Amino acid sequence: MKIEVTTDRLVLKVLNYDSAQKVLDFYLRNGSVFEKYEPVMGEDFYTLSHQRKLLDFEYKNIIKGIMVRYWIFEKDNPNRIIGTVSYRNIVRPIYESCTIGYKMDQEFLNRGYCSEAIRATIPVIARDYGVHRFEALILPDNKPSIHMVEKIGFKYEGLLKDKININGKRLDHCMYAYLANN
Repeated sequence: MKIEVTTDRLVLKVLNYDSAQKVLDFYLRNGSVFEKYEPVMGEDFYTLSHQRKLLDFEYKNIIKGIMVRYWIFEKDNPNRIIGTVSYRNIVRPIYESCTIGYKMDQEFLNRGYCSEAIRATIPVIARDYGVHRFEALILPDNKPSIHMVEKIGFKYEGLLKDKININGKRLDHCMYAYLANN
């Protein structure tokens, strides 16, 4: 497993519980934006202890090979998280698939950082985990996210009815997929 990936502008790192304060700061800056697109995280989500537990849980799942989360940093500011890209539900050998998720700090939108991070990490996940199919679930009205995944090469496959509960409502999600050439 590759725990750090670099691009021209970014450093993408797997973090452990020692980085919980940086992660918490990222969520505190952006929580009101993220909550529009994600399931309810629980009352204690915005606490340092919860972020430590979550990072520890994720790290254990990374070791098991069922997920990977990279936190995104600008090369010239390695102490401030500006986004994240995660690959969850890694299933092999038959399906060779996973679900991709991503978030960017609202101050760093529209700079191409998220697509740069995804382009840099998909080959790593394909090679190291044997993943061929990458799936992204996107709310139909999230036009910026749809535009970004289409720009990378994801293809629309259909609408999944009542897929995810967000803010107490089961919402439809568009299914996009990217097929890697391992």
